[in-house]
Amino acid sequence: MTESEPWSYHPDGSPVYALADILRKRAAATPEAIALEAGRPATFAELDRRSSQVAQALQAKALPAGGVRPGDRVAYIGASGPEFAEVMYGAAKCRAIFTAVNNRLSAREVLAILADAESRVVITDPPAAPLAAGFDGAVLVTDGGYQSWRDAAPAEDPGEQAGPGETALLLYTSGTTGAPKGVELTGRNLGCALHELHTDIGLDETSVCAAPIPFFHIAGLGMLLAANLNGADLLLDQAADMAGILRMLAERQVTHAVLVPTVLQRLLALPEARTTDWSALSYVVYGASPIPLPVLQAATEVIGCKFLQSYGLTESTGGFTLLGPADHVPAAEFEHRLRSAGRPMAASPVRVIDPETLADCPPGQRGEVIMSGPRVMKGYWRKPEQTAEVMLPGGWLRTGDGGSFDADGYLYLHDRLKDMIVTGGENVYPAEVESVMTGHPAVAEVAVVGVPSADWGESPWAVVVLSPGAAVSDAELIAWTRDRLAHFKCPTGVTFAPSLARTASGKLQKQAIRASLAPPAGS
Repeated sequence: MTESEPWSYHPDGSPVYALADILRKRAAATPEAIALEAGRPATFAELDRRSSQVAQALQAKALPAGGVRPGDRVAYIGASGPEFAEVMYGAAKCRAIFTAVNNRLSAREVLAILADAESRVVITDPPAAPLAAGFDGAVLVTDGGYQSWRDAAPAEDPGEQAGPGETALLLYTSGTTGAPKGVELTGRNLGCALHELHTDIGLDETSVCAAPIPFFHIAGLGMLLAANLNGADLLLDQAADMAGILRMLAERQVTHAVLVPTVLQRLLALPEARTTDWSALSYVVYGASPIPLPVLQAATEVIGCKFLQSYGLTESTGGFTLLGPADHVPAAEFEHRLRSAGRPMAASPVRVIDPETLADCPPGQRGEVIMSGPRVMKGYWRKPEQTAEVMLPGGWLRTGDGGSFDADGYLYLHDRLKDMIVTGGENVYPAEVESVMTGHPAVAEVAVVGVPSADWGESPWAVVVLSPGAAVSDAELIAWTRDRLAHFKCPTGVTFAPSLARTASGKLQKQAIRASLAPPAGS
């Protein structure tokens, strides 16, 4: 292990990641290198110093109940910015559990998460401050009291070290019932995931990364940690349009970009894309949807970089399959492989099983995807029954996703067993939306399904059966949900129907309902 390696190793050989040590050791190795850029650059030394001040301020007795102690939860709500990293590393330096909260949720949803986590302190950026207005505890707002609170504390690292099995991060994901579940990730989980990412995409101290993915998602957080781990510069500035994204990639000499296929396609459609100097761009990392062959062909011709796709869950500490550069061959005979999620990564066994009998499915047969290994979460925060529902004997995690293997070991994903919708990288569980919509007095029954969207990959769409004699417009129903849920969860349209397709046992037939919908124009 080199001096700058922030991990140790578990007895089984898997790496263990001490969350605070990545910054401690990186700041010692390259203190003046740029860590983050959001309007102004912040060096690793600056980030290390500020996070130590945050740690000291969190421990101060001036906070309610005498300050934060090891194991207490510290929440952050806001856009991806330097303060997110300061609070995350500061919490880790005093062995608190950092809780990243989605700032796109409604206030009701945010308060439910804060209550479930029993957060001691909440730090928000100004736009997210109203979301925490009802929180019964300490709330600090960046560009407000946060800076003076932080800067009044000494820049001395408390030096706490979390054990490999201790919960380091708490990331919330909605459940099929709509109740939020906190996914507990440990140093061992993070170590295994980051060790592989560390070696797969060639990040080093000369790299410049652009990842417009929220840090409260495991994918965005993974890129932040991987960039910090390797001493790379991470750009946090957001471009307003496709032309702005193109200019940023070229002018800032970005080497590693996270781009969904639809954004990549739009970039390539710009006339200036063919005259841009793409020589700096080494990797495009993408997920959420496959890359179409024409897009890959155009990107290979115009950009000429490497492509990498991964599939995973928050519960698996991010991706556990990989479709690597060698699989991105822009030829028709390999097009089928582009529709796959790749093959399992090292130390991440994956199986496809019959969801009823739990027997393994042969290649070509569809079943439920399960995975195991040191990436699998510690569990759901204080929810042992729900943890038991997704954990099989032997440490196998039930993903709830339908899939199959081909003869070459590539995993293909099919209909989601839980009917989850992925819209713009956000997970939407229909049951949560359906529960809210059935609260409207005009709605007798509702089914929410995902429909194709050129902008977001998928969008929620509601099929509604009205109560006898009731009348309501689609706009009224959408407004009803927007008052109660994060907007990305709300249906983009409503179809009224006399009844909903059901099985003989009365269960909704989501596939039949989805098939009955013509693709909405401009969805």
